Amino acid sequence: MQMVPLLMKEENKESYEPKVVSFGPYHHEDEKLKFVEDFKPTAVQMFIGDDRNEVECMAAILGEIEYARSCYLEEFTCRYTDIQFAQIMLRDACLILNYFGPTDIDNSIRRDMYLLENQIPFRILEILFGLKYITPRQSFIKEMELYSFRMFFNDDKIGTIDYDDEQGANDDLGKKPLHLLEIFRRVIVTGRDHIDPSHDCCNINVNYMLSCLKKNGHKFCCKDDENEYRHGLYVFRSVTDLKSKGIYSKASEIKSLKGVRFNPTRFCRSAELKLPVLYVDMYTKVIFKNMIAYEFSPYAYIIHKSVTGYVSFMKLLVITKEDVKEMRENKIIINSLGSDDDVVQVYKDLNTYDAEHISDFLTDKMNIEKHYHSKMMTWIAEFRTTYFNNPWSILALVAFLFILCLDIAQTYYAANPPNNGGDAN
Repeated sequence: MQMVPLLMKEENKESYEPKVVSFGPYHHEDEKLKFVEDFKPTAVQMFIGDDRNEVECMAAILGEIEYARSCYLEEFTCRYTDIQFAQIMLRDACLILNYFGPTDIDNSIRRDMYLLENQIPFRILEILFGLKYITPRQSFIKEMELYSFRMFFNDDKIGTIDYDDEQGANDDLGKKPLHLLEIFRRVIVTGRDHIDPSHDCCNINVNYMLSCLKKNGHKFCCKDDENEYRHGLYVFRSVTDLKSKGIYSKASEIKSLKGVRFNPTRFCRSAELKLPVLYVDMYTKVIFKNMIAYEFSPYAYIIHKSVTGYVSFMKLLVITKEDVKEMRENKIIINSLGSDDDVVQVYKDLNTYDAEHISDFLTDKMNIEKHYHSKMMTWIAEFRTTYFNNPWSILALVAFLFILCLDIAQTYYAANPPNNGGDAN
């Protein structure tokens, strides 16, 4: 399991550490989490029932103990015997599985389940799920994806996540997820599809990436991208700024980061920037920070920094409370924090470490920038805003054009009177 890079942790330690419960060995002996730690044996009984089932579950985990140990840094696992470590895995997994079900999961538990350093192997969860539910209605991974989808997009209407019968979630991904945070990230990035780990926008050497991260000023980008657009210096500043140039924000129908789309101006249609609906609550910042840390982790096989790129893009768009208001009115942001200023602060507190170059949204940013500086597009936008923004403006324009046509016709006929056959003699 990955650790948060030190540079990130030094900036804001609280966003990466559990407040209520520890999962896995990294924070297992934290005294402030002892209250819930004492409850974990009860959670085991709630999930698996009698002692005979507990013995069976322990045996199953011990069969995977070498794998489970290998998921963590040895300095955190060497202090426990196999039995002790298996017991940690059993108790933590049962607590997690007890809380999955209806979406009324305790928010404080939910927050701690998606911290990068507070994970347990997904395989352990899957084994225990399989022992309890011999014939589940769908696979455990699909259950977790469905839950994550509902939680992030605040959508209880979706009954299932559809998959191609011949290609399930695991087949598309190529490998099972390492932990819950990876599933959560996958759902946010690709929605009902799944990312191919062999497809990256570029291959980045881990040591190079981390050295750049420490400098926090150099851009992470492919040479082709850097040559195509210089240094990622975008002039447009916010949603309201784009609106003044005739680019209107709109909620995307696609519930994932794939929903980001820029459609340029056509004469009869304004330019549109489509963005996925985002539910912003008190844990949005923590979840994004941990996903960014995961994408930067030297131990992660994810190089495609999709969440980091999305956050970087949103930081460009959300500058003031007027930007949040615009997005709320367009149903892009659902604000459960109360104040629009609080949403602005969420994005100000998120650091993307200048990694926007390698994001999935580079093309959209460049197209917006070109549109923003196009005099023709600006003229069309201003013309449409002036004359087509409301029915009265349209009627006034039609009346003006009608009078203009009459005036032109009158002037023409005054200069060129029609010949009525006057040369009769």
